[in-house]
Amino acid sequence: MSIRPIVHDALARTLGGPARWLHKDKLRVLMFHGFTDGDHAGIENCQHKHLHVSKFAALLAHLSRHYRVMSLDEVTRRLGNGEKLPANAAVLTFDDGFLSNHTLAFPLLKQFNMPATIYLATEFVDEKKPIWVDRLDYALNRAGKSKGDLVSVKRRLKALPQEEVHDAVRQVEEELGFRLERADDPAAPAIYHPLNWDQVREMSRTGLVSFGAHTHSHVILGRSTPAVIRAEMQRCKAIIERETGGPCRLFCYPNGDAGDFSEISEQIIREQGFQSSVITVGGFNDTPRAPFLLRRLGMTNDLSPAQAEQYLSHGDASFRGLFGNLLAA
Repeated sequence: MSIRPIVHDALARTLGGPARWLHKDKLRVLMFHGFTDGDHAGIENCQHKHLHVSKFAALLAHLSRHYRVMSLDEVTRRLGNGEKLPANAAVLTFDDGFLSNHTLAFPLLKQFNMPATIYLATEFVDEKKPIWVDRLDYALNRAGKSKGDLVSVKRRLKALPQEEVHDAVRQVEEELGFRLERADDPAAPAIYHPLNWDQVREMSRTGLVSFGAHTHSHVILGRSTPAVIRAEMQRCKAIIERETGGPCRLFCYPNGDAGDFSEISEQIIREQGFQSSVITVGGFNDTPRAPFLLRRLGMTNDLSPAQAEQYLSHGDASFRGLFGNLLAA
């Protein structure tokens, strides 16, 4: 057994406190997707975006002791007014709108009284159409493919013009002979299931969970025309406001990496009345600053508790980053 992970965890725990102090004025926006309470065979959840509920509970307990978890609405308001945030401010965000946000995460949010924002891809929630990356996960897993196959196919399709993606996904499905027709198919793994609007309204009524837009069909906006960007935002925003009865002011970029957003998309976001935007580029956010293009820390199922704390306190979950971020602080 390698001693490196043991040393890594020990250092992360020891240096977490000093690093939190050094970075106390940084805003941490945590990114989650779905949650799980079981094990997964094959390549199902091999990219770790569905966090085991026991890890989520432990993380919330840790956050309650060492960080100030705030609602994104409050953070957006304060940043928009140029106000200072509390020390070690953190925000919880969930992408896409998975059913497990309600069944597994919501009870824990209530238990710890922690606010969160869920960004809804409305085609997924409203029409029960699987997000195209989940269709790939499902088809390749059923066909017995490897994680390397999955990563390669996703990388290739994400680079395509957005109008070609769905045809490319269908071609892969036809070649493999497997297709996830509906996200709410009872025979499909639970990690693919979407929220329904009754669950959205239930969470919204508590005041603990807010809902933002994640486009209608989960398109990558950096490779879309201005007309498509505007239509995707308008449709998503209108559906969420229709179903929740409240304003939708928060936006999250699908994919959200470098090249997936642009000056044009940010201009349209502001034109549509959104008051913040988040991306998936990792790292802390300096404050005060405008609440747009906020970086996030992806909390995945492969992180140990010590790595998760290292990510929160240092902004990097790697062994090398443990020292690099301290030296750069």
